[in-house]
Amino acid sequence: MEILPNITILYQFANFLILLILLNFLLFKPVIGALKKREGAIQSLAERVEKAKKDAKDFERQYDEVTQQKKRPILESKDAALSEANTGATKIIEKARHELTEELSKIKDEIEREGKKVYDTLRADVDKLSGDVAAKILRRSLQ
Repeated sequence: MEILPNITILYQFANFLILLILLNFLLFKPVIGALKKREGAIQSLAERVEKAKKDAKDFERQYDEVTQQKKRPILESKDAALSEANTGATKIIEKARHELTEELSKIKDEIEREGKKVYDTLRADVDKLSGDVAAKILRRSLQ
């Protein structure tokens, strides 16, 4: 018994090849094309995201630099104003000390003058009273 190839096997093989060719053109190539297109879109989005991150970092750095440049004169003027205020306060304090020293000196001089005046007055009163007392004592002892 000989096995002869049946022609149906050849038809099935031909149908299978036609099916593969049709599937390749109608299914596989469009799906692969869509996948490549999607991959390209995702890659493009990833590149745009990286570019946006880089731009954001550059913008932040520029913002910080500009902020520092803007702050610098303000801080310098603040320091100058504080220094000027300290100098002015020191001058006012020194002036007040000088005025108080002068006033204290005047008060001391006035107290000394008043003290001398009181001393002179008391001295005169003591001399007078001692004379009166001596006169009273001597008159009594004489009488």
